Amino acid sequence: MHDRALLRHTSLRRYVDGVDWTRFGAAVSLHAHTFHSREVMSDLPAYITKIPFVGARFDFEVERRRGTDEEVDFSKGWWHPPISPRALFDSETAQIDRRFRLRSIVSVTDHDEIAAGLELQQWFAADRAPISFEWTVPFRNGFFHLGVHGLPHPSARAWFGRLSSLTAGTSSEPLIDILNDLIDAGVLIVFNHPLWDLAGVGEEMHAVSLREFLDSYHSRLHAVEINGYRSWRENGGVRRLSAERGLPLISGGDRHALAPNSVLNVTDAKTFAEFAGEVRDGVSHVVIMPEYDEHLTARVIASVADVLGPQRTPWRTERWTDRVSCESAGTVRSLTYHWPDGGPLLVRAVIGTFRVISAPPALRVWRSVLARIDGPPPITPIPPTS
Repeated sequence: MHDRALLRHTSLRRYVDGVDWTRFGAAVSLHAHTFHSREVMSDLPAYITKIPFVGARFDFEVERRRGTDEEVDFSKGWWHPPISPRALFDSETAQIDRRFRLRSIVSVTDHDEIAAGLELQQWFAADRAPISFEWTVPFRNGFFHLGVHGLPHPSARAWFGRLSSLTAGTSSEPLIDILNDLIDAGVLIVFNHPLWDLAGVGEEMHAVSLREFLDSYHSRLHAVEINGYRSWRENGGVRRLSAERGLPLISGGDRHALAPNSVLNVTDAKTFAEFAGEVRDGVSHVVIMPEYDEHLTARVIASVADVLGPQRTPWRTERWTDRVSCESAGTVRSLTYHWPDGGPLLVRAVIGTFRVISAPPALRVWRSVLARIDGPPPITPIPPTS
């Protein structure tokens, strides 16, 4: 039987305006992605083809290049979120200041990359901006994502190299040894979106792999994640998993665009190290923000609009094609190399149309229509906190 006593000090509550949150010491934003994050490109075509007006033309262009020197192989490329580490930190802090009036702690977890954390520590104290990343851990015929939060600064690059070697398959070191050493170093280890079949192995095979992974390693994990971009139904399953395995719940916003995280933690701690210690002791207070109640499809549309929209930087205006990289003729280049003018006229036209239908006024309509179609969330809502 698993030790459920770990869960007695965890809570899951909704954000409520007017509540005095200052009895807590800080609010913590976990799991966010900046332009340093390399997002898997192999899945991108499947998402693009579903975008109204855009998908058909995208498919046509990819097919036109197939079998030629201009053929684009998306399995060997990636895309980058449209926000810098500093801008992301500032937006998360602004939400916490406005809604909680608490000290902010922001742990950025780019995919298999620690550059954002190293960069943020040039501006902010380490106890507010830990060096963290989302670690891809191969397992059986698939993989899982672990949030690795708070790598020791002096040895962060060495740690990252060690963990990256396991991801790349160039290390023979047992995973259990790495996890034990991370724990000894005071690192917080979170199982991110555990029910999501990231590798696409199928629901049944994913469930088998998940059970085997937890049987082997759950004692080396500190928490399982309530994810801001997964459905109510899936997160409900994570809540059950938490109870079954005796692992506390923790927040993870998983933002890839401009909107702040929709799931946060509040804590009695004032530093990240103290917060990590609370979670290891089974203490975690998760807060569901109002934005999470918006229809997930509408929120995804808004995020895609951010990715496809131009973003100004101190040096230039970055276009969406600058944020997409792919392989052609054996070389990985940005899509701007292939489409320096933003693509064929019809591509530019449909991208512009999508920006119109995803603008804030249109999004309000999308949210209303989708909410009417789908009805209320499929699991029992979380009662407001008093």
